[in-house]
Amino acid sequence: MGSGYRVSFAGGVFHVTTRGNNREKIFLDEDDFRRYKTLLRRYRNKFHFKLYSYALMPNHVHLLLETCADGSISKIMHALNTAYAVYFNSKYDHVGHVFQGRFHSAVVDSETYLLRVMRYMDLNPVRAALSKRPDEYDWTSYRRYAAGAADDLVTRHDMYENLGKQDRKRQRVYREFVEEGIGQPGPAYAYSVFIGGDDFIGRMERIYGEEIWPKYRRLLDRLNALRNATLPE
Repeated sequence: MGSGYRVSFAGGVFHVTTRGNNREKIFLDEDDFRRYKTLLRRYRNKFHFKLYSYALMPNHVHLLLETCADGSISKIMHALNTAYAVYFNSKYDHVGHVFQGRFHSAVVDSETYLLRVMRYMDLNPVRAALSKRPDEYDWTSYRRYAAGAADDLVTRHDMYENLGKQDRKRQRVYREFVEEGIGQPGPAYAYSVFIGGDDFIGRMERIYGEEIWPKYRRLLDRLNALRNATLPE
């Protein structure tokens, strides 16, 4: 997405995507993935956002996060992507943009769609044929939720906590939930402006619709058409 109006507010949950310039790889080795995670930790501590899920793909990144008063989405992503671009350009003697324009963000209805977005992110490596199963890919937060692996980057949301009274129950339920999505077409979350049910999207459109640039309005119309065409969730 190019520059334009962005919905951002303290306490909002957002699905954020940022892509390599010309869809080129932004992670060329394991150290690159590790550096991005280190920077995520640094700016999470600076801007005090909650990171619920992440998926670091070779040429793009998915983040599911909740903002607080200390930082808007734009401030967070500008700091994060600028710091990583400096690292990448220095390491690889690269000249030019690392990321393709600005990031894209969508407001998520955390009460009903948060786990669906997490599943969508966790299955990105499977859909991209980087792994056969989500637990075989090293650079998502899936193992934290599905197997209790240590991962201090992520904070567990209440919607995950409500899956069961004990960790083993929550992990089993989440694994089964994610596995249900294997082999199914992925929803169009990466191109959404609002992610939720009809009531949530209608409410967000009434609040923000008149302020969103025309290209976002056209995008909303296309997404409504996709939903009406029974796109799998």
